[in-house]
Amino acid sequence: SRLSYPSDLSDPAWSRVRPHIVPARLRGRPCPEQRWREYLDAILYVVRTGCPWRALPYDFGVHWSSAHKHFLRWARRGRWQRILDDLSEQVRQDVGRASSPTAGGADSCSVKSTPAAGPRGFDGAKKLNGVKRHVVVDTLGLLLGVSVTAANTQDRAALPHLLAEVTTRCPTLELLWADRGYPGAPPTAAVAALSVTLALVSGVKPPAGSGQFAVQPRRWVVERSFAWMSRCRRLARHYEQTALAHEAMTIVSQIPLMLRPPDKLTEPP
Repeated sequence: SRLSYPSDLSDPAWSRVRPHIVPARLRGRPCPEQRWREYLDAILYVVRTGCPWRALPYDFGVHWSSAHKHFLRWARRGRWQRILDDLSEQVRQDVGRASSPTAGGADSCSVKSTPAAGPRGFDGAKKLNGVKRHVVVDTLGLLLGVSVTAANTQDRAALPHLLAEVTTRCPTLELLWADRGYPGAPPTAAVAALSVTLALVSGVKPPAGSGQFAVQPRRWVVERSFAWMSRCRRLARHYEQTALAHEAMTIVSQIPLMLRPPDKLTEPP
């Protein structure tokens, strides 16, 4: 009966994620299906607007502590990742691609931390104290995996662990484009053990003598994925107390994007 927010899911979008949210069996008192939808809408509202959990509007019909509890519970159980994998397969099939990607891109971005407790470090290149989001995306820019570490963690040190998780869910991944922050003997050997070829592309600097910005081949896809994430204000800073919660927030930010029609994927929300 409440007025809808821009972050609310439409009925067709809810029908696609409903099997992952509404449990088949309930212990104790039954919970109406609408209540589970309100939990998800409340979580999407926090991610999109960046408001604190305690500032969640009352007209959602669910208490902020219940929404926060379900958000963390679904993160620990890997439910957000399963939703992301299922939606990315559907999007790839809708555009005529194979359900599992064979190539992708890797990159990272640093985010400032707030006074909240949690992992943090100083990134000397970006001159900020916070965390670093390491992501792997496919050739469409759809998120395949994310790992959050302290900002002083080198890209080449975080890639093997992240790529091991991604290849477990996407065994067809064979080629990965990355910038020149990833070379190194131990990480490259660990990546090679996963049967993934690491192709290095040029950095962000334009070609010599051009004097202007130039789009780097293959690298712009992952940069566009970071731009998609920046639409959610909750990701503008590191507000979470654990890396798991920050990774879940990153995954949740991409769920509404994948629920849009493929021809409107890159349009502003």
